[in-house]
Amino acid sequence: MVFNLRTFSFAESVEDDPTPPKSFSIKELRRATDNFSSNNIVGYFLSGKVYKGRLADGSLVSVHRASYVDLSSEEGFEAEVQVGSTVSTHPNVLRLRGFCRIEEELLLVKGACTPSHQGNIKILHRHISPSNILLNVHFEAVIGGFSLAEIMHENNAEEGTIVWPMRSSDSGSDSRSYHRYEDVYVNTTSFCGTFIYCAPEYFFTGKCTVKNDVYAYGKMLLELMSGTDISKLNSLAVDEDLSLEKWIGDLKNKNELGRVIDPNLQGNYVEEEAERLVGFALLCSHVDPSIRPEMSEVVRMLESQFLQRDPSTSTRSSWSQSEGDSTPYYSFPPSPSPPLGIAP
Repeated sequence: MVFNLRTFSFAESVEDDPTPPKSFSIKELRRATDNFSSNNIVGYFLSGKVYKGRLADGSLVSVHRASYVDLSSEEGFEAEVQVGSTVSTHPNVLRLRGFCRIEEELLLVKGACTPSHQGNIKILHRHISPSNILLNVHFEAVIGGFSLAEIMHENNAEEGTIVWPMRSSDSGSDSRSYHRYEDVYVNTTSFCGTFIYCAPEYFFTGKCTVKNDVYAYGKMLLELMSGTDISKLNSLAVDEDLSLEKWIGDLKNKNELGRVIDPNLQGNYVEEEAERLVGFALLCSHVDPSIRPEMSEVVRMLESQFLQRDPSTSTRSSWSQSEGDSTPYYSFPPSPSPPLGIAP
């Protein structure tokens, strides 16, 4: 897919956002968390702890407190504030209620939100993973962990061809071949997030498109339906000297797809739906970003297939086959290996 930067729309702000993030004092947050009591610790993140708290107005919040202040934690803090100030009223985004920044403290205050118009905003999360998908009290998914996020805009977006090495098993030849993909991207110094959720084109080149988050979403879907860590699934495939895609494909051909479905379901699921969902997850995590759907397409396909919405709203008529490709979903080529010295 090719975008023209002259017509590609970027939005700098959100309409109808009545409650921008507030600047809290450290005194307010100490009071809210009972002076950051260890009894109020509810989680941890890469560089700090998360406390439950109650603000003076009675609302429950989580307070994310960095354990130290350095360049990395400051950059993550600024990214969270920038993205949170832009989309914090989206119903599936953990709302940024406010922040506190003093010489030796970096704190973010997050809580529930209500729906709002979001405009046309392109956000590269860059760290979609199970640890950053939370459930609210109604068991609705909420996205957090925006410390690595980038908002795509005219000043950081480039348009061009992304080129990265293709494994010999992908090309069917021992000679060096390359994948090529043309899109709008943000050129970063290196890949961010966890390797196993990082799209190959981004991992090899540092050029991040919106398709990177789709790739991570596909991997996460496989974890969700299998009840198994994606690295363990990969290990099971490697044990049989197969890529994850080929291994799942072989199981499907043998009518053994149940081996990758969460055993806690005890077989209580519709096999046809499970097949479709596995195929959909592999479509999202395809090695070729041109085959992956846009996230808007993901929503439309899920609604049409599982909520029985009008399938004509989806731009893909089948999840089991790619456009212009007769290869079934369970025979996708394996993902490329990481460069030497990079651990998953």
